[in-house]
Amino acid sequence: MNLKQDIITFSKTIGVDLIGFTSAEPFEEIRATLEDRKKRNLLSGFEEQDLEKRIDPRRTMANAKSIIVIGQSYYYNSQYEETKYYGDLARTAWGRDYHLVLAGKLDEISNFINSRVRDFQYKGYVDTGPLVDRHLAYRAGLGWYGHNATLINDVYGSWFFIGYLITNIELESDKPLDTKCAGCNICIEQCPGGAIEEPYIINAKKCLSNILQQKSDIPIEKRKILGRRLYGCDICQTVCPHNKNAKEMTGEDFIPSILPNKIDLIKLLNISNKEYKELFETNASGWRGKRVLQRNAIIALVNYGDRNIVPHLIKLLKDNRPEIRRYALWGIIHLDRSIGIELAKDLYTIETDENNKKTIEDYFLL
Repeated sequence: MNLKQDIITFSKTIGVDLIGFTSAEPFEEIRATLEDRKKRNLLSGFEEQDLEKRIDPRRTMANAKSIIVIGQSYYYNSQYEETKYYGDLARTAWGRDYHLVLAGKLDEISNFINSRVRDFQYKGYVDTGPLVDRHLAYRAGLGWYGHNATLINDVYGSWFFIGYLITNIELESDKPLDTKCAGCNICIEQCPGGAIEEPYIINAKKCLSNILQQKSDIPIEKRKILGRRLYGCDICQTVCPHNKNAKEMTGEDFIPSILPNKIDLIKLLNISNKEYKELFETNASGWRGKRVLQRNAIIALVNYGDRNIVPHLIKLLKDNRPEIRRYALWGIIHLDRSIGIELAKDLYTIETDENNKKTIEDYFLL
């Protein structure tokens, strides 16, 4: 019995695009890189904080021997009619939540192995584990690193999600690819936030995708570069020559259906909790909550530069959430300063949130 080949064969029957295998030995080769990133304050804050857990699979599963890594393509050329004021979702948020899709495939693979291996044990993760997902996929031969630090596959480009199973079985490891990035530096030049500070070095704090996900306040000076993005940013992948001929996905999981990839921003600002749940519950962009997406929607609307948006923002000054009121007032002042300043004066007298009052004092009543 060749278990590894049987796993590969089975994975194809359930629609897995890429699969590879690597050992559970510690990833000492990336220790210095991770230490340097932390020292230079380049991390996003979403990573596992314990360095040893990031590089040693046995800190997560003591009897780990091999790791099975899968990749699932999500590239799809979607054309949707745009509303007058729309916000963009990055491709990672098209269709069903990839966490659910890949977790389902990992479950099927684990059930397959369990039917053939006695005392099989595993732990599965999709973008939620302590290990460095891309390095796992690199070690398993799924792709090679681009200057934008994404993993690039010869067939699917960088448009694929990663999931993995840490297992207690011994499987032959695949070899990393020795392909190198073409070095055109287009991704570095085109990154709107200047996040790719040098080849393979990403400052997550400058990455628009990370900025749009953070719950903390987005500095006023950073809001313009967010453009009309609602969630995520694809620029460094869209401009990459290695993605020019990327193969489209074969399944339908990541085709926008319930939620389009162009979101009507006005509707999003007025959406009920029930409607939000129906639209975003199974979408990857919904995990940060309605407040964050509505905040992003305000920024995207303001970046249209259209004064006709002002009445929609004025309605939000009565919102019970301080952050939404604060961003709405900023938007009004940005689009029509005379109206905005008068509203700021009125709002200041009734505002109950101290942070909002201070913001009005510091920025709007100068």
